[in-house]
Parts: sequence; structure tokens; C-alpha cells
Amino acid sequence: MDIMGSMWLTVALATLGAFSFLKWVLKSLNPWVYESPLGDLRYSLPPGDLGWPVIRNMWSFLRAFRSVEPDSFMGSFVSRFGRTGIYKAFMFGCPSVIVTTPETSRKVLNDDDAFKPGWPTSTTELIGKKSFIGISYEEHKRLRRLTAAPVNGHEALSIYIPYIEEIVISTLDKWSKMGKIEFLTWLIFFMIVTQIPLQM
Repeated sequence: MDIMGSMWLTVALATLGAFSFLKWVLKSLNPWVYESPLGDLRYSLPPGDLGWPVIRNMWSFLRAFRSVEPDSFMGSFVSRFGRTGIYKAFMFGCPSVIVTTPETSRKVLNDDDAFKPGWPTSTTELIGKKSFIGISYEEHKRLRRLTAAPVNGHEALSIYIPYIEEIVISTLDKWSKMGKIEFLTWLIFFMIVTQIPLQM
């Protein structure tokens, strides 16, 4: 029995050691891949965690934002790395720097030369390069003019006039047969049915 007990203890310790080594290798994989090509610049990176291979930090990010306390994602960075206000993470398919203090945010938002506004590459690829988030302001205005004119133009709205007239005539006819009506209730009902804004 003594031999079996020591064998199980050996197996348990070997398994625990193997899992610990595997965890260390997997947690070190992203820093090796993304930080080692930077050379000496990697030492100037902010503190943070690039997460596990493939899933990175996205599971903890999504879990936090689906919970009742979305600040728990950043709270985990603060508790592990201190209140520095700037952290490295692997978000949306690319290594990222997360800024949390007002001063640093102001610097990032006001420095157009060093920081370009936009969406992560993975999001742009997912939604498409010609979607509204991936195009310039001028292109957005041009596309809006092309798509909104047929919908908001006089010709498009004039198609609905016969339907509106029919609803108005039938409603007024019902009102005339009702005798005494409560004006405000029926007026609001009429506006909802016809989708006409109230202008008094």
C-alpha cells in the first residue's frame, strides 16, 4: 500500500508540474512572438498581459462587459500591475495599449501625428473596407447623399400621400359617428397610425 501511495503521489506531482510548465509556456508565447522582435524597445512597453494564445484577452474582456460590473476588466489590470493608467493587452486580434487616465487620454486624442483614429484592423476586415466605419468623411458624405436622396426626396414621400389620405378620411369618418370624443387620446392615436409628427 505504501508503494501505491508513493506512486500516486509521484504521478500527481508530475501531472501538476507538467500543467504548470504548459501554462508557463502558453502564457509566455505571446510576449515571445510580439515583444521579442522589438529588441530593447520592449523594455519601454507599459505593464500588462498579452493573454493566452489565440483567445488573448478577449474572453475576460467579453465576460466583464456582459456582467453587471464592466469595470472589472480594467480592475484586474490595476490589481495586477498597479495604477499606472496605461497597460498593454491583446485586443481585437492585435497587440494594443489601453489608456485609462484623463491626462494620457487627452495626449492620445490630441496628437494626430503619432496616433491615428480608427478601428482595429481585424474589425475593419470583419465588417469590410467599404463599410461606413472604414471610409473617409468625404466618402461617407458622398454615399449618404446617394442613398438618402431617393428615400427622403419629395418623389419618395409623395408615394405615401394616398395612404395617408385614406387613413385620415376613415379616421375622421369614425370620429364623426362617435359623437363625443376625447381629443388628445384620439389625436395621439391618429399620429401614431399615420406617423405624422404633432405640430401645434
